[in-house]
Amino acid sequence: MKLMKRAAGLLAGVMLLISAAGCGEDKPVGNLGDVKLEENDVYAEINIMDYGTITAKLFEGAAPESVKRFIEFADMGYYNGTTIHRVIDNYMIQGGSLNGDGSDGEIPPNQYIPIEVSDVAYNFYGALCFAASKNGSYGQFYIVDNHTPQDIDAVIDKLTEQLADENISARLLEKDKKYYQEYLDKLKAIPPEVKEKYARIGGLYELDGTSTVFGQVIDGFDVLKAVSAVEVVSGNMIDDNVGTPSKPIDPITIESINIIRIEPEVTEETTTTKKPKNTKGTKDVVNAETLPESDTASDTASEPSADTDTSSDTTSEPSADTDTAAQAENDDVIITEPAETPAAAEEPEPAEGGDPAGNETAEASADHQPSADAGDTVTVSEPNAVEALQEPETALDEEIIEVIED
Repeated sequence: MKLMKRAAGLLAGVMLLISAAGCGEDKPVGNLGDVKLEENDVYAEINIMDYGTITAKLFEGAAPESVKRFIEFADMGYYNGTTIHRVIDNYMIQGGSLNGDGSDGEIPPNQYIPIEVSDVAYNFYGALCFAASKNGSYGQFYIVDNHTPQDIDAVIDKLTEQLADENISARLLEKDKKYYQEYLDKLKAIPPEVKEKYARIGGLYELDGTSTVFGQVIDGFDVLKAVSAVEVVSGNMIDDNVGTPSKPIDPITIESINIIRIEPEVTEETTTTKKPKNTKGTKDVVNAETLPESDTASDTASEPSADTDTSSDTTSEPSADTDTAAQAENDDVIITEPAETPAAAEEPEPAEGGDPAGNETAEASADHQPSADAGDTVTVSEPNAVEALQEPETALDEEIIEVIED
């Protein structure tokens, strides 16, 4: 009897290994590896009036609920006529706000979908993501426009050194020490292959785990660059609070979003698949990793921070206590008085108020925006890691989650 039980246990173990191996083969497709269009893939054409089309592959396996929501909204024309209301050069562009100002009116909590986190989808340059609020995601999306190489290991080394410096740690509150240590632990847990890709093509790794990455731009990087280069002024409350202009002077309108699935063609004689149809120039599709350096080299100084004064230069991302990245490199002590830093896992409380009709005001728009937070600063140059992590106090209840750090 014992022998039979042992044999049954071994068989169960073998079946588990076979099942695990099978799961490995069926691992969902994301943007950790090369991104290209294949049969049965679905992609979106985001048509921006007067600018052109941005094409993005959607990750049905990595973020099924988010892709389903995006397709439903696109097919019903939800995005038609909405705007790209928020632009921060070398950081991101954001659109899909129903009211055109970062707010969507009163949305019942059950209309939100949960944030979907995958180990194959990250906030690399060109990532298509849903903005998140305390209730989850609704419809607003952003596209990562940071093409600056991100040396995560350099940040880990710098932050470790600073936390070990008694002159710095002595000036931190216990809750701040805990916050920075947790952030350091998060950085150390990033897989090597993810670090390598961030170092190669750039992105916003600090948003990983806090917003849903459900697609990747594969064509139209020139359109993304053109939109990111528009002149902006104040007008988006969440960025105004930290001195970062982000509202385009001239409206940028999303004309439509078309969803296309690549279906295999089948001949009458056989079931052999032939060249996919509806690929719209698949051979010309460009991967972010294959872009020539000259295409973005002049526009990738560093990402702007919502915690920095960017009135004179929105392409740099200094910390809240410095004016430029160069100063951050020369400062021996980064923190004079640590900001009231909310734990990365916490989200701002919703703002009170709204317009007389009961819609969300611009203040409530903060529920749908990834933050251009000073914690985003990670370039090849030596960052001022602790100071860069400081976040402004946010007293607004419905403020959109702009950065989303753990």
